[in-house]
Amino acid sequence: MLLYELDGMKPNVHESVYIAPGTHIIGDVTLENDVSIWFNAVLRAENDSIKIESGSNVQEGTTIHVDEGYPVRIGKNVTIGHNCIIHGCTIEDGALIGMGAVILNGAHIKKGAVVAAGAVVGENKIIEEGMLAAGVPAKPLKPINEGLKQRILEGASHYQRNGKRFRDNGIVSKE
Repeated sequence: MLLYELDGMKPNVHESVYIAPGTHIIGDVTLENDVSIWFNAVLRAENDSIKIESGSNVQEGTTIHVDEGYPVRIGKNVTIGHNCIIHGCTIEDGALIGMGAVILNGAHIKKGAVVAAGAVVGENKIIEEGMLAAGVPAKPLKPINEGLKQRILEGASHYQRNGKRFRDNGIVSKE
C-alpha cells in the first residue's frame, strides 16, 4: 500500500480498513470503518474526492478515479468486483458492481442495484433501486429477488471478515 498526499490532500483511512499489498491511494480519499481494498487497486482523487462508506469492498485490479465536479461516493456494504473502472459516479448502499464493469461520470447506481459483469453504465445514467442492469450500454433487465439481495449482503460481510483475516495473518502493505 502506498498512501500519497497531493497538493495538501491526504488519504483519510480508518484504522479498521484492510488495504492489500500493491494498492495505491492518492489524494482526497476517505475510507470508513471495515472497508477493504484488495491487491493492485488504484484510488486516485486529485480533481475531486472519493468516499467509501463502512463495510464496502473494492476488489483486485479496480481503478477508482474522479474528474472535477464528479466525485465518487460509494455507500455502505457495496461490493465492487475485480477489474472494474469506477469513474466520477455514485453507488448507493448494498449495490453490487460485477467484475469488469465500467461506471462513468455522473452515473448513479441506486440502493441494492446490481450491475452485471462487463456492463458499461454510461455518463449520467441511473440504475434504479433493486434493479439488475447488464449490457453495453447497460440497460435495466429486471428487479433482483430477495435471495440475491441476501447473497449480496453476505458477500459484503464475507469481505469484511476476509480483510480482518488477511490483516491478522500479516498479509498487509508495508509503506
